[in-house]
Amino acid sequence: MVFLVLTGCDATKYVPKDKYLLRSNEIKLKATVPLTQKGELKENLGSLVAQKPNTYSLIGNLPIKLYRYNLRYEKYQKDPKNYQLKTKSVEPPVIYDSTLKKKSASNIRTYLFNKGFFYATITDTTKYKNRKAYVTYNVETGINYLINNVKLDIDDSAALAVVSAEQHNTLLKKGIDFNYDMLEAEKSRITTILRNIGYYKFTHENISFELDTFNKQFFKDAENPFESAVNFISLQKNQKKPTLDIRVILRSEDERREAYRRYGIRRVRVFPDFRDNSDFRDSITMIQTNFDGVQFKYHNKYIREKVIKNHLVILPGRYYSQLEYDETINKLNELGVFQTVRISFREDTVDGAYNGYWLNCAIIMSPNDKYDYNTSLELSNGTTYLAGTNLTLSLRNKNVARGANLLTMSLTGGLESYNDTVNKRIDLLSRSIGFNTSLDFPKFLFPIKQSKISSHNTPRTSVGVGIGLVERINLFTMVNISTNLMYKWRETSTKYWEIAPIFVNKIIPTLTDTFKRRLEGNEYLKKTYSPTFIEGESISYTFSDKEKRRGINYNFLKVSAEEAGIVMNGLNQVFNSLQSSYAQYLKFDIDAQKFLTRRHATLAFRFQTGIGIPYDESVALPYIKQYFVGGAYSLRGFRIRTLGPGSYKSATPLVAGNIIDRTGDIKIEFTTEYRFDIVKLFAGAIKLNGALFTDMGNIWLYKDPTNSYPEGKFAFNRLGNDLAIDGGLGIRLDAGFLVARFDFATPVKQPNYTDGTGNWKIKDIDHLWDQVRKNDWVINFAIGYPF
Repeated sequence: MVFLVLTGCDATKYVPKDKYLLRSNEIKLKATVPLTQKGELKENLGSLVAQKPNTYSLIGNLPIKLYRYNLRYEKYQKDPKNYQLKTKSVEPPVIYDSTLKKKSASNIRTYLFNKGFFYATITDTTKYKNRKAYVTYNVETGINYLINNVKLDIDDSAALAVVSAEQHNTLLKKGIDFNYDMLEAEKSRITTILRNIGYYKFTHENISFELDTFNKQFFKDAENPFESAVNFISLQKNQKKPTLDIRVILRSEDERREAYRRYGIRRVRVFPDFRDNSDFRDSITMIQTNFDGVQFKYHNKYIREKVIKNHLVILPGRYYSQLEYDETINKLNELGVFQTVRISFREDTVDGAYNGYWLNCAIIMSPNDKYDYNTSLELSNGTTYLAGTNLTLSLRNKNVARGANLLTMSLTGGLESYNDTVNKRIDLLSRSIGFNTSLDFPKFLFPIKQSKISSHNTPRTSVGVGIGLVERINLFTMVNISTNLMYKWRETSTKYWEIAPIFVNKIIPTLTDTFKRRLEGNEYLKKTYSPTFIEGESISYTFSDKEKRRGINYNFLKVSAEEAGIVMNGLNQVFNSLQSSYAQYLKFDIDAQKFLTRRHATLAFRFQTGIGIPYDESVALPYIKQYFVGGAYSLRGFRIRTLGPGSYKSATPLVAGNIIDRTGDIKIEFTTEYRFDIVKLFAGAIKLNGALFTDMGNIWLYKDPTNSYPEGKFAFNRLGNDLAIDGGLGIRLDAGFLVARFDFATPVKQPNYTDGTGNWKIKDIDHLWDQVRKNDWVINFAIGYPF
């Protein structure tokens, strides 16, 4: 077996005589672009090389797939359609083909030409060593052109007026670098403008461009070609970019000039449970109704007409609009009750009183399953406990009372156990169970009138109730009863709002005598584990351009604020101690994420911070509102709720069964994760991906009047000492609809505790191997990415 492995590791073993294994392609780029864009340009050029070498592993830089091929070479020769070859889990050697270098150079030249580098030069060299070929492409982009003047040439006065009025939004602005992608984007912009005001038959094909690259700076004296050449050379030496003029041409090529016709919507027909084309003609067996000017045809009236009508933007009597077409599809899909939504238009040939052109609209839908089920599982282990599990089961009814109202019910349960080394047994550490239900309405309910909100904003109202129980064995049991009312709406395609005008929580703890004694003298913990009533309000704003950027280099930001106590304080003053123990606090949170995507990898960053400020009689935030760190979605090298606050270290040994949850009023977290593709399995049905990550953060107290947690309060001058850091690697199985995640993490730095322990645990590679040998790893299993 060892012999087979050793022989398989000769990458050139099955390369024919007088041939070479393509080892690498290198792009050496000389370009007049900003440094931040140079890496992306270089990567794009590399992808255009016609012949790619074998895949090499990230660690060790080894052609593992080629080695596996060599080990079973004869089998793959006899069976060229082998499943492993088809799925590319093994790779035959890539034999260097010098003729493909010309194709690669042509691909690169064409790409650069489209980017405005009209005079790029590409040369190549090949080096041979140990029967391997190393190819280098030397690319000089030259100077790209700048846009000078842009003129409109439109042979229709109405269209000219519309486009001219929007010309301040043109992408072709004077003085910027030219590339052909801009022309395509400008085509889309102009087409969108016209199609959104009724120009139904106007398309990209009605737009063309003429470029004039004749640069008067080069040819000041047309009678003196020598001077012109000198001018050109001088500009090149001074890195002064040449310019070009662009003429934007709009034409309707047909004699009837149909591209310039504005169409209105005469009739809208809706088919909520469309089966086939016979539905268009069926006037006997199908249910036909007319609601507010819109016609409906059903086989089974499973959803009310008003619900659909309130989510239509395409309506009779309006001009055709591409934007309204897209919004109607999106709004109907967001209802969740339709599996597919299609919209078709047919020109109405019947002459009307209106001297114009008309369309008839058919909105065709197929019903979705009324119920769906989901599960979520989280597993983890750590140095202070043996195993932790959390399972969530949820059921959704997507069409309650035929109104596209969404009923969600979820049941959550969790257990943590630990290895009792003294009694040599596995004991239960904690258990939890919770039930939550919510009902979402696809509109605003009281006290906001539906007429006050545009249907373009996709308004929703959510009412929720729930109950949860957490039991720490031999310490306490805590019951939380909750209810809330929330309004949600979308301001734009990238901005989303949620406002809860009221939420209520009733926290009922039951403490053991042992636990009560441990809380003596600690005012912060006493308040944390005391009965509490919470009535408050919250607001959150979310920005995400993932969909707009199509998942490429996108951003996410969520900012939220919460208040509790003002209303109860007012009611207490009016009704004389209506509720004696209620929470008073302000809370602010930020969650910012940035994703830098490449062809086979993503670099992801996340920054989270939050602060809760208890005021007046409140010393601490309520238990359910406090911050904690650790676990599969936080600092993965530390067990959940065992870190902090600050650099505080308890005199009680941190062993399972003897831990009080570490919580705080302030949290800071920062995560960096490099995600990369490894291999596709089962014909690409499942992707095996990897990740390298590091997490950093901690929690702190805002108030600690009795100094119960020395070094536990937040202070900027101690921030570096207080931060904990971990690092690790992850394996992810991505089936598209489900991602199973295994993350292996170890502490790199602990807070700098006052007793001199903690701080850096891994200072060099030797310390890392010490961690491995000690098995000082936390294993996290979860469904879905950490963010």
